[in-house]
Amino acid sequence: MLIPSKKKKTEPIEERYILSIDGGGMRGIVPAVVISKLNEKLKEFETEKPFYSFFDLITGTSTGGLIALGLSTSPLISNLKKEEGEDFLQTYETPTLSFLEKLKGIKPQNPKSPKLITKGTDCSSLKDFYVNDGKSIFHSESRIFGTLLKDKYDAKHIENFLYKTFQNAKMKQCLVPTMVVSYDAAEGIPFNFKSWENSDFYVREAARATSAAPTYFPPSILYDKEAKKKRYLIDGGIIANNPVLLAYSAARKLYPNCKKFHILSLSTASNDYSMQDIDISGGLMGWIDPSKGAPIQKIASTSQMQLAALVAQNIKDVEFTRIHYNLKGDSFKLDDTSTYAINTLIDSAEQLYRKEEKKLTEFIKNMIKREDFSHILDIDKLKTEPQSETEVLQLENQLDQNITSIDQIDKNPNETTLIENTNAKSHFFSKKKKTELPQESIDTKELEKVFEGDNEELQRQKSSNNEKYQEILDKYGFSEKDLE
Repeated sequence: MLIPSKKKKTEPIEERYILSIDGGGMRGIVPAVVISKLNEKLKEFETEKPFYSFFDLITGTSTGGLIALGLSTSPLISNLKKEEGEDFLQTYETPTLSFLEKLKGIKPQNPKSPKLITKGTDCSSLKDFYVNDGKSIFHSESRIFGTLLKDKYDAKHIENFLYKTFQNAKMKQCLVPTMVVSYDAAEGIPFNFKSWENSDFYVREAARATSAAPTYFPPSILYDKEAKKKRYLIDGGIIANNPVLLAYSAARKLYPNCKKFHILSLSTASNDYSMQDIDISGGLMGWIDPSKGAPIQKIASTSQMQLAALVAQNIKDVEFTRIHYNLKGDSFKLDDTSTYAINTLIDSAEQLYRKEEKKLTEFIKNMIKREDFSHILDIDKLKTEPQSETEVLQLENQLDQNITSIDQIDKNPNETTLIENTNAKSHFFSKKKKTELPQESIDTKELEKVFEGDNEELQRQKSSNNEKYQEILDKYGFSEKDLE
């Protein structure tokens, strides 16, 4: 008599979801609007989980990197607008074992502890990066020789925006694995900020580096603690304006047991460049002619994006969904902040979504079937690190004490009001130069004693590449000449 054998339970194959976002400056409005529309569609399926939580990896280049970081940085530790609603507790059922399995002492495989999924950034607010802050990021300043000898924009404007937005959040605090693309011009190699590897960088540093487009912004110079050297980083669009292949490569290492990668690739509605017969001319100037938008650069960028998409859609373990829109008649520069450009891009994004809604809906329907959310950061890791803040507070207190001593030395009988700390030292030196104080009221030895402490501490901070060094100088109106 044949006894039917009991079929073994088949383990579900591991599947992962990746979001990849192209570069393109102000054209980042397009993927920002599409993501907002996708989130609305997601809510139609009555899921409480936030948009970011469904992706095992979020990757972006340049403006796409900014959006990626906007999605994965928690509003709890930044100035990003938080999505409405309550946090969601994801629980997992412990796999049941048969009687024989229990007798054999077999333990349940892959038991998972409950996961608290916090609300992330309000997806509808991502376009505000461009609509509200575009003009301040691309803040035009008159230059004597234009962009011939200097970059078009001062980095302080974009850095102010990034600090205001991301505060002191670090890459290791990204809610899900996140990667943004940049290029180390000094080393001549790609340099990608990864939340799971070189994670001690600030989110704002990664955003600044990935968007440092040559001729628009100066390179971002950062100290890499792991490599123990400076890096001179420029826009990731130099090597991968469409970062899908870099995203896939990173995901393969992150999830080596994965059998299927579902990749959603969002473009910035760039105008696929093609030269007209009349534009084609030989020689150096024919290919780099600024009046034609530097044809060779445009061709290189367009071909790179097309090649990345072509390769991705032919990888066997990848289900590739590319959302691209050709602007055709309108070709906006990455720093075009005009009302016409913004409105046109928003309209283009809505057209793109309507055109691809069926494809996007299918992607979402498949995505919300997932049950494993163990890739999300634990809530207890969303803490600011007090160590560096304590160092700064100690330094500020020491400087405050020294500046109070300056006020005591400054015995001008005609001035009874206290000098504000932020201007105390510069005020003191300006008075010394103008000889408004009697010479005998300045005790040189006492003055040297007063500045000895803060000078040594500031030099220590400078030598250890502490970014707070310049902030302290700026706060009190010091200059390095004062410390010499």
